[in-house]
Amino acid sequence: MPHCCTPDDSIIEVARVMEQNDVGIVPIIESQETRKVLGVITDRDIVLRVVAQGRDPNEIVSVREFMTNEIVSVSANADVLHAEEKMKEHQLRRVLVIDDNGCLVGIVTVADVARAADDTSLGDTEKAITHR
Repeated sequence: MPHCCTPDDSIIEVARVMEQNDVGIVPIIESQETRKVLGVITDRDIVLRVVAQGRDPNEIVSVREFMTNEIVSVSANADVLHAEEKMKEHQLRRVLVIDDNGCLVGIVTVADVARAADDTSLGDTEKAITHR
């Protein structure tokens, strides 16, 4: 199960979750109990929306204003090809996996697609994500 934060968590807390779990994305959920997805925040979001803007991460009360609200996801019963198509379409390296109630159950990454596909397919996915 992916490690998550809530909109009220601080940028520092999110960055710690990223560091401790060696991840570049943290789903933002309504609560740890419901796990209803509200958005995501990436290491890139922190760099561009906080650091590059000269904001002090220690003074930011919550991630609410810095998270991405647009969620790209697949259902829990989708196959890896569907996840790969979403990645290509939205130029993403990761998509969230949610259940019928909008609750987080996982994340599919380009590495997951690579394990499920042959080298040619992965090359095509990587090109579609990075060179659009």
